[in-house]
Amino acid sequence: MSEKKPLSLDDIDNFWDLNSLLPQKRPVSPRRAVNIDTVEIEVGNDTPREGGAAIPKREPRQPAADMPRSQPQSMSQSQPQSHPASADNTQSRITSARDENRRLRELPLKMRASQNEPKILEPYLVYEPDSSIIKRVSVSKWQTRYNFYEKFRSDAARLWNRTSGECENVPFFSYIPQYNQLSYTQLKWYLCWREKVRSGIYPRCDYSYILLYIYEILNCPDLIEPKQGLEKLLDIWFAYRGAYQRIDNYLGEWVCDYCLINQLPCPTGRLEPIIKTVITAASFKEFYMDTPASCEGAANILAFSSNYDWRSSRYVTAETLPVFSKHINRAFEKIYGELLSEDGLITNASPAEITRDAYSGALCVYDMKRSIKVEYISYTRSTKFRFIVTDIIKYCENRVRMALGIKARLKVENLTDEMRACLDEYFDRELPAKQKKPKAKSADDAAREAEREYERLYEPVGGELSLENALAIERDSWSTTEILTNALVDSETASENTAVTSADEAVGAEINSASMSETLEQSKVVSPQVTVNEPTDDIQTGKQTSDHTDEQTGDEFAQLIAQLDANSLDALKLLASGDHSGIAKVAANASMLADALADRINETSFDIIGDSIIEPDADGYRLIVDYEEDIAKWLK
Repeated sequence: MSEKKPLSLDDIDNFWDLNSLLPQKRPVSPRRAVNIDTVEIEVGNDTPREGGAAIPKREPRQPAADMPRSQPQSMSQSQPQSHPASADNTQSRITSARDENRRLRELPLKMRASQNEPKILEPYLVYEPDSSIIKRVSVSKWQTRYNFYEKFRSDAARLWNRTSGECENVPFFSYIPQYNQLSYTQLKWYLCWREKVRSGIYPRCDYSYILLYIYEILNCPDLIEPKQGLEKLLDIWFAYRGAYQRIDNYLGEWVCDYCLINQLPCPTGRLEPIIKTVITAASFKEFYMDTPASCEGAANILAFSSNYDWRSSRYVTAETLPVFSKHINRAFEKIYGELLSEDGLITNASPAEITRDAYSGALCVYDMKRSIKVEYISYTRSTKFRFIVTDIIKYCENRVRMALGIKARLKVENLTDEMRACLDEYFDRELPAKQKKPKAKSADDAAREAEREYERLYEPVGGELSLENALAIERDSWSTTEILTNALVDSETASENTAVTSADEAVGAEINSASMSETLEQSKVVSPQVTVNEPTDDIQTGKQTSDHTDEQTGDEFAQLIAQLDANSLDALKLLASGDHSGIAKVAANASMLADALADRINETSFDIIGDSIIEPDADGYRLIVDYEEDIAKWLK
């Protein structure tokens, strides 16, 4: 064995040479070199250039069958025949399928999509139904033709009257069920099941059999009368909607299309038990809401034409739900029948237009595919009407809250005085507002009442004021004062002697004193010198006692003000002064959100008085009207 040579420094350096690891490039042959020089090309010039003749135009390729058999194919290719120029101009240019596909691929995507869109033809049926909502219906065929399900109609006509004997239920599943998908046992069970359904018996079966039965009715109007077909659709809808809830979504759309195409009215009488569910699932809700004269129609409008759900209110509990539900619905029925619906026409609702593809999602043959254009009065899409219905609900909820003694109120802005009067008439008769009961008198109240009774004894006697009476009262007062003064200065003996010797004067003094007591208050107006100190001191003392007692009553609003922090108090003072942006100002100074500060105030008030005291409005926040006086009283 040969010994390995030791590595040199050059070998170590070559270790990092990555180019030595790459494969070597092949040398380019001079014969295959490509000329990349720029070449000038003249388009549309058939004159020969110097150094060569013009290239002849390519002839359209002829089929092999049209070529003469005596002429070999190699000869025709080697010796092209020349044609006169006039023949080139008059010859029609033949485009192959390959060229057409290439042309389509070169078109923009939007242009190709627009060319492939189905174009609706002119309507073959235009009518105005007897409806207060739907004004005009136009039905058109489709221009785009397809043959996906053409065999379905021929199979349906062939099997329409065929029946089968009793057999077992065979499972079957298909997204788009058709007859050619059924095996022999499945077809036998379907014919047996269909015969029972037509007789009013609805045995258990798979969902695909139900769809196949519905497709028969939709695609074969020549085999079953439209009115009878609608009844069959409703029968199978009610029979199997409990087992398959998807039927509500599909038949809610297909029954609408079936009625509009065949000029049938909405079957609201049959659908009344499930009308709320049908309207919720349907895309064209107004078709099923076309019952303006009934209470059920008003309830549907109330449920689906409002931006506010009164059931989500925190005051609607399990105990109060029956009261709210009863009176809100009845009040809306009253205002709907008297003001919103006048002679069958819905006021404040806007006209709208919708175009529907008939039987969307169903198996539909080309002859039955339709485009339906409906002009109608919109409830759900009218912004103004939705605002009015929303405020009607809020106003009714406020009246129910008043009857239940709840102080909080919802903001109502879009109702006219006529609408408010109509609602007030109902609630004043059926659910009047709760009257405030007088509070039980406490010991302090009883004491203040006794003081008032005592003060009434010193009220002035009614009569005309005159200067002569005032002077007489003043003279009698001075006489009484002199008698009393002498009685205090003289001794007892002197006073007794004076009393004996001047009995007549004493009697006169008593008479004058009685006269003074009768007209005492009159003298206060005319002569400020006449005052009665003792009663006035008692009245003043009683007032001070009353004020002191009010401060010690422990009012819940006083407790609320004491529990609030400085930021909350500043915000309430600004709101009480009429500044609706007070919450935002104080919150900005405190580096917090206005909603957070408002929630803090309402949470504190809810813990103490059981309700919120501020509510949002268009300019920010404001005090609830029921609490303005109480809060302003304790903020001073």
